Amino acid sequence: IILGDMTLVGTRPESTHYVKKYTPEMYATLLLPAGVTSEASIKYKDEDEILDKAVKAGKDTDVAYVEDVLPGKMKYNLEYLKQFSVLHDLKICIDTVIGVLR
Repeated sequence: IILGDMTLVGTRPESTHYVKKYTPEMYATLLLPAGVTSEASIKYKDEDEILDKAVKAGKDTDVAYVEDVLPGKMKYNLEYLKQFSVLHDLKICIDTVIGVLR
C-alpha cells in the first residue's frame, strides 16, 4: 500500500490459472491495483465451504470454483468498478472489520 502497488480497497486478482477463464467483461477488474479487501472477499470469506459442498457432490474443485464462486466474486468486483467512491471504500473497510470480528 505504501509503495502504491496495492490499495486498501480494490478488486482482488485471481491466479493466472483462473484469469484465463475470465469473460471479456471480467478483464476490467485487472485495470486497478489490487486491494487488501473488497466486497467480494467479504462475501466469499467462507468460499471453502462452497467448494467443500461442491466436491462432496462430486464436482471437481476447479470446476466448482469457476462455476460456483468466480461468477459471484466477479459480480461484486464489476459493481465496485462502477460504484467507485471514497464513501463506498469506507463502507467496505467497515464491513471488513465487522466480517473479521464475526
